[in-house]
Formats: sequence, structure tokens, C-alpha cells
Amino acid sequence: MGTTPAPNDSTSGIPRRGDPGPGGPFEGTGASAPGNPHQDADAPAPVGPASSSPVPGRPVRGSAGGRPVMAALDLLGRRWTLRVIWELHRNGAPIGFRDLQRRCDDMSSSVLSTRLAELREAGIAASTSTAAQPAWHLTALGDDLVTAMGPLLDWSRAWAARR
Repeated sequence: MGTTPAPNDSTSGIPRRGDPGPGGPFEGTGASAPGNPHQDADAPAPVGPASSSPVPGRPVRGSAGGRPVMAALDLLGRRWTLRVIWELHRNGAPIGFRDLQRRCDDMSSSVLSTRLAELREAGIAASTSTAAQPAWHLTALGDDLVTAMGPLLDWSRAWAARR
């Protein structure tokens, strides 16, 4: 027995309140971002080396077309990703791999390596070589992400206060 969607459900053909519909801010169009010289507007998303890192324009969890918001949620929803971003932000200065691993409750080095590679591919984190060891930091895009998550942090504090 199937379920009938609520009348305001977008599957009924009637957009939900705030649902921009196709081509809106949450829907990827497949076109490149304005000013992106690396991708032609009519060209398919670049294939590049095989990677499991979510990137807008490539299929991700929840979006076969790789909608940007779904790619972001896929990346941020991966185990330890938000913690790594938080520790890079909290430190404020480049941090070495081992120190970052300790700050992340001694997560496994393979998981940390994977998350850092994904964040680097997404343009959220970068490494710089200092002496014999790379040091990791957030990029300007990573700082923008932390700023964008501010309202969620505020909401979570209000939610915790009500419980």
C-alpha cells in the first residue's frame, strides 16, 4: 500500500513554501558558476581522476545531478568532517597532521587523511609545508563555510536550552 504525499509536498507538483523549483538556488543547472574559466557552460562536469569526494555537478548522495547543496551536505555529513573543520577553525593557525589527529580524539590516521583530501579537493582546506611536515588550515572558502554555519550553531544552542 503506497502513501499519498501531503498536498504541499513537492512530489505532488505543488511547490512547498520556500521551494524554489527547478533552476532555483538549491537546484543545480549543470552550468558553470559565473566567472569559472575552467568549465564551459555547455560541457559536462569534468571527470578527472576517480574520487569519492562529493563535488557539485557529479552524482552525490541524494542527487544524481550533483546539486551544489546536496554535494555540500554529502561532504559535511561524512564521519569526522565537521570535527576536522571545527578543529582547523578553532586553531586559527596552520596545524600539523598529528596535532590535528590528537585534537580529533585520536581518530584513525587513514580517516583523517581521507577527510583532509576531500576537504582539499573541495577547496575548504589546504596544506602548507613547514619544515618536514605539512600544516593544514582552512581556506577563504572554508572560513566562509564556518561563517555560514553560524546560524545553525545559534539554533542548536537555542534547541539545547529548550530541552
